[in-house]
Amino acid sequence: MNHAQTILSRLAEANPSAAIPALMVLGADVLNRAQSVPGASPLTIGWPGLLVGLLARNRTSAPVELPCTVINTKSGYARTNRSPILEHLLRSHGSDPSRGGLAMTFLYTSERPGRPTGDAVSSAALSAIAMQLAVAGILPILGVGSSDAAAVTAVGTFLTNAAGFILRRQQQKELRSARAVPEKRRDVVCITSGNGSSEAVVVVSEGGGVRIEDLAAGRASGLGVAATAGIVVLLFLWTGLLALTTTLGSVDAWLVLAQCAIGAAHTVFAAKTWRSGAALGFWFAEEKKKVVRAEKVMEALMKAEEFEPGVGSTLLPIYFPGKLRPEEELWWAERKQAPKAV
Repeated sequence: MNHAQTILSRLAEANPSAAIPALMVLGADVLNRAQSVPGASPLTIGWPGLLVGLLARNRTSAPVELPCTVINTKSGYARTNRSPILEHLLRSHGSDPSRGGLAMTFLYTSERPGRPTGDAVSSAALSAIAMQLAVAGILPILGVGSSDAAAVTAVGTFLTNAAGFILRRQQQKELRSARAVPEKRRDVVCITSGNGSSEAVVVVSEGGGVRIEDLAAGRASGLGVAATAGIVVLLFLWTGLLALTTTLGSVDAWLVLAQCAIGAAHTVFAAKTWRSGAALGFWFAEEKKKVVRAEKVMEALMKAEEFEPGVGSTLLPIYFPGKLRPEEELWWAERKQAPKAV
């Protein structure tokens, strides 16, 4: 017991304030993944480093970690995906790899992507923010720390969410940049990680929807003048806040680090969670959603071709780049010659 008290006493006497600026720069990679779908964020480490990274690459979209390909079934044109939105869409509909085979999720929409709705990640962020602000406000009243820690928490929370607002506006700009699908026309696009993957997503954009392959190009993810100016201003404010943290007393410095630990826990949770559907801004018709699954990949492709003509034949050379069996070649040849449904 005395040993534990000694350790706690030494921790209380130690002042980590000088280390806070260095710690706040760490963790930008994990935060970047967590903010690939921007939203509210509690005070956490990594934001200064993330903002510097945005300016360095002049893009707001987080780099895609798991490569995938977007293919238009009508033109057959394949495009390497550069959009984290589509990466989330594919991974959030992933199947259990241990099951083998192939699962294809068909999603239908006739609306342009819009404002994202809340999900578990955004709810957790708001809860973490409320907890941080409550702790920062109550502890000084109880005689633990001072108002300096509360001020750092409040200002830091404002700066993180101001940055999140800029990122969300940029992502909304990217969604709006996609060309609309004309009325009475259907645009069918397959999203897949290629041969060996156990899942694929097929997005059918009907009149009023958007061309998904435009999003895959990531053309609108570059920083504009306004976003660049906003990020520069935030970096200056972060610099001032980090300078202030070096003057904190021992207890206040530990409190700020504890607050950042709460935020870091949320960051890890958000980084590990694939977002889907409305959380990405898409409005899919749930009543039309269909999952085509089979233990054998060829069987799954045949089922997909029967359900939505053009899908299976588009994915066939990706999953089976070699020569087919005679009976398989016959099936696909007959399918190709079959009259198209009007």
